[in-house]
Amino acid sequence: MACLAVALLVAHALPAAACSAGPFDVRDYTQLLVLGRARSIELGDLKASGFVEATVTLDVIHLYRGNALSPLRYVDSGSVAETLRNPVTGRQEFHGGGGSCGTIDDDPIGKYVLIGLARGEDSRWHANRLWGAVYTDELDYAMYRWIFERHGVAIPFLITGPVTDVGSFGPALAP
Repeated sequence: MACLAVALLVAHALPAAACSAGPFDVRDYTQLLVLGRARSIELGDLKASGFVEATVTLDVIHLYRGNALSPLRYVDSGSVAETLRNPVTGRQEFHGGGGSCGTIDDDPIGKYVLIGLARGEDSRWHANRLWGAVYTDELDYAMYRWIFERHGVAIPFLITGPVTDVGSFGPALAP
């Protein structure tokens, strides 16, 4: 069993990347905070970084900051490693939390997402884990609170109660 685990780790090697930053205000880097539902994802060409550009089409439910039309398309350049395919199914896997500042950890299609986006030099919207992104099956998800607070948005009434599912963020966000 241990040999299988080591073999899978070697076969699924990811490009080297680091996603970290000192204290900063996300509002200085983003122009859009949007809640929507992912309609589709298109995978582009392999970039020099070793990642494949993923373009997500989002049906906009609510804009908390900025202006955009629905459907909205944004680019995630750090969630899909060209080499990261399921050895059984051959399907592309997502690895946004792997240090590359990508936002997509699982197939986003059909999921709700609250995400901060920035207009890139190429005039497209771009996503980055440092700006905030939460994908979920629930429209009114309590963990959105973290992103609302980072972006200076008054927290909507439906999620101002106690956080019952602190998930991977730990008890730091619980009241």
